[in-house]
Amino acid sequence: MWEIANPTPYEADRAIVVDKHGEKHWVVVVKGTFDIAPDGSTSPAEEQFKVCPGPVYRGKDGESSLLYEQDLQAAKPRTDVIVNGNAHAPHGRPTTRMTVGLGTPLGTKTLAVHGDRRFERDLVGGIVKSPPLPFLTMPIVYERAWGGHDREDPEPANQRMDVRNTVGTGVFARASHAVGKPVPNVELLDGQETPVGFGALCSFWQPRLAYQGTYDAKWLEQRKPLLPEDWDPQWLQCAPVDQQIGPHLRGGERFAVIGMTPGGTLRFALPKHYFGFTTHVGRRSFEHRAQIDTVVIEPDHPRVIVVWHSTLSCHHHIDDIDFTEIVEKQYV
Repeated sequence: MWEIANPTPYEADRAIVVDKHGEKHWVVVVKGTFDIAPDGSTSPAEEQFKVCPGPVYRGKDGESSLLYEQDLQAAKPRTDVIVNGNAHAPHGRPTTRMTVGLGTPLGTKTLAVHGDRRFERDLVGGIVKSPPLPFLTMPIVYERAWGGHDREDPEPANQRMDVRNTVGTGVFARASHAVGKPVPNVELLDGQETPVGFGALCSFWQPRLAYQGTYDAKWLEQRKPLLPEDWDPQWLQCAPVDQQIGPHLRGGERFAVIGMTPGGTLRFALPKHYFGFTTHVGRRSFEHRAQIDTVVIEPDHPRVIVVWHSTLSCHHHIDDIDFTEIVEKQYV
């Protein structure tokens, strides 16, 4: 009961998801990890990443940036494209500033990466940024982008937090609190003070937070444990808005990762795979298809992780599901 038969070389898992109307859905996920060759071709990696049943953080849960969002959830409206990587100084020579970029079917997104700096006082007592130090590699993580939570004052009312990135740096309740603290390493090209990056956004950060719905007294009295009526599936999207691609990717699309490998630019085509799903419910069987919900690019390896997501709506028959058979078919 509630099993999967997966003869493919990729990881797979399943879950039961309840939507905001109380309807139950059978979700099956296939997750493939692919090595990227120097010529841009891809092949199944020896190590296949497991399906994530919950979010995976870089450090302490909820207090560090998100490395991988959970895979076992409802279907996303669009494909999320995520990059977990580092800036690599051009030609292996230390630099104090460089640009990095991600090329997708939507276009190219470019960010500036600086060497380590600190906020310090100038000769007249003003707060300024120190000159950047040279670097060879720099993590492109939200801890090094604009944002943060200034807890220096023990009184919560006197604290300040950027709900777009609670783990970043640069946001302070008072100017004096900035002295000695790090300046963001990752910024927009024009230096605008806003959280930026290529990685996944936490579910409790904006803009995702705006789509989670209203959990108020009315919800407690009338809907709990269901999702709020104003819950929006956009909440499931964990990529920055400019890295969400709709309609969903199908495979074969071209990508470029710029400045995040020692060689300068990594170009590749998304693997082209097609899966069929047959779910057996008693004496009946149902065919369903998958869509690419998530693409995670990790250029330091280099590899790409692709998550295919399939949903079968079967509210009244969820308890009768025996198993789902996954078959890799010819790509069409």
